[in-house]
Amino acid sequence: MKSIIIARKEFRELLKNRSTLLTALAVALFFSFVYSMAITEEAAEVIIPVDGTIFFLSVVLGVFMAFSLTGHAFYKEKTDRIIETLLSGPITIRQIWLGKILGVSLLSYILTLLAMVFMIVIANVRSENLVFPGMPVVVHIFIVVPVFIGAFVGLNGLAQLALGMRENRFVGFILFVPLFAGLYGIGMSIGAVTEITWLYIGLTFAAAFLLICLAAFLIRFLSKERIITTLS
Repeated sequence: MKSIIIARKEFRELLKNRSTLLTALAVALFFSFVYSMAITEEAAEVIIPVDGTIFFLSVVLGVFMAFSLTGHAFYKEKTDRIIETLLSGPITIRQIWLGKILGVSLLSYILTLLAMVFMIVIANVRSENLVFPGMPVVVHIFIVVPVFIGAFVGLNGLAQLALGMRENRFVGFILFVPLFAGLYGIGMSIGAVTEITWLYIGLTFAAAFLLICLAAFLIRFLSKERIITTLS
């Protein structure tokens, strides 16, 4: 229950941060538009696999959304000393961490979902044939993608809570750049696959689940004293 309260707080505060929100949404819609053009570029015919494109782009955009919004929920609260108020209350670090994950992940997923819908709509407007992902990709969008987003938010948030203010300036890029580059590279190769099978979905879900388990395990070693000492 306490985690839900934190999640609501984070979600509302992120909605108020319009500059970050609009920037993240603009980037997501830009990529969606570019790939919708690529899907139906030549004479309104589908020229690249729809399933492969949606499969990898949804994960890449989800991670980007999470990266854009995580700093506001974790790092900014350390710089503004808001985290001290939270830690002084009758709530555990795990509950605070989980609540922030839920709040950031929910908004990140909504933005990612909007981008995917936008891409499919534009592709269908340009194409003479119906452009719609297969069932494995639909399951991927509604189940795997939010889990993957939650895993990244959890790991990034854990690092931002545990590290000092100076280290926090680099941790996001240290985590994000290799992950984003790796996802994009792997996704580009998968994006060329005509059909996304349940094996792809299962492997992606397993990877996301393992990342969440890793973050949940590591949060056990983080104490309130450790977080307080990193504020200076």
